[in-house]
Amino acid sequence: MTTVTSKNPPSPVDVRTGLTRREFYREYVNRKPVLMKGALAHLPAAEKWSLDYFASVAADLPVRLKTGRVAEGRTETVSMADYCKTVAEWEERAAVQDDPGQPPAYLHDVPLLSLMPELRRDLDGFTGALLPRFFREQWWVFPQFFVGPSRAETPLHFDTLLTHNLFFQFHGRKRFLMVSDADRKRCGTYNWRWSAIDPDAPDLKRFPQFAGVPLTEAIVEGGDLFYMPPGTLHKVTSQTASVSFNIDWHDHRSALKGLAAVRDGMPAKNLRYNALLALGVWGRVPLRVLMPALKSYFVYIS
Repeated sequence: MTTVTSKNPPSPVDVRTGLTRREFYREYVNRKPVLMKGALAHLPAAEKWSLDYFASVAADLPVRLKTGRVAEGRTETVSMADYCKTVAEWEERAAVQDDPGQPPAYLHDVPLLSLMPELRRDLDGFTGALLPRFFREQWWVFPQFFVGPSRAETPLHFDTLLTHNLFFQFHGRKRFLMVSDADRKRCGTYNWRWSAIDPDAPDLKRFPQFAGVPLTEAIVEGGDLFYMPPGTLHKVTSQTASVSFNIDWHDHRSALKGLAAVRDGMPAKNLRYNALLALGVWGRVPLRVLMPALKSYFVYIS
């Protein structure tokens, strides 16, 4: 059977340097993605962080990896040193072999700043200034890390709480291929946030509604900071071995939309987390009060 695919080339996102907080909120927040080129380059982490560095800092730390397709949620646990060794060996093969086999498992959505608090020293100089107050005052609680090999892939999806996504790339290079939230109903979503469509080669015989859906693309490199509005569907591919994290956050507008999303099929667990975050954003309830109830979110396998 022939697969019919779209030929629509993606459009590049805006690339900015020296973007101020006021410009960020006026031009991009709740509107469109933006790549802030070199915005993290002054941080020690942009120079120091790599898989080898993590292995040297916490060799025996058990880390949870996602195996197979990320959307399936299957996991295994290994030591940081063993994981980094496995990735290094695979990268050596990939550099000289046309078919090095499947890439290793992916350290995906793991709160490493809590597990490796010494890493915070490498982030001296980051103030969280782009974040709302609730997320800014203890911003280091929120990062979820993505550490892994080249060719690691997260299929098309949107962030589970319909939060804003501030993505921090410290080592390596990733490609983001995106679909606007406005086109979500054309993306064949299942299990709330995952899409069955590969936007690089969509099967238009199976998903004819995807024909003509506009795509945008960003190449995010070490030292870059990247923003996506709530609901943006994105496929992420690591073009090299990579170390990054993101911070998912709500403002007043997205917090309300996150609560209303229960009408669209958002899981009850997500509604609970969004209600807690709304108490912080709208009700100004301190994070220290909400954290006992929020803690499970940071180890939530979506």
